[in-house]
Amino acid sequence: MSGIRKPKDDAEKIKARIAIAQGKGTSLEDFIENITGVKPEDEFVQAVKNRIELAHEQEETLDIIALIKQMEELQNQWA
Repeated sequence: MSGIRKPKDDAEKIKARIAIAQGKGTSLEDFIENITGVKPEDEFVQAVKNRIELAHEQEETLDIIALIKQMEELQNQWA
């Protein structure tokens, strides 16, 4: 599972921010494209971001890869 969760403590939050500052992060758009093989539309990226934020607010872990694949499948059904 490729879970997303909020940092456990301040030390973990600092480590994440340092990693991002050192260029070890990737944009959500690039991450989605890596999974789907297609550059996502802005609306798709925003929908994923909204779901991540909801999971954060509800303090739940989110399987980001499964989420993206489910959303892609739904999008393809509606197309």
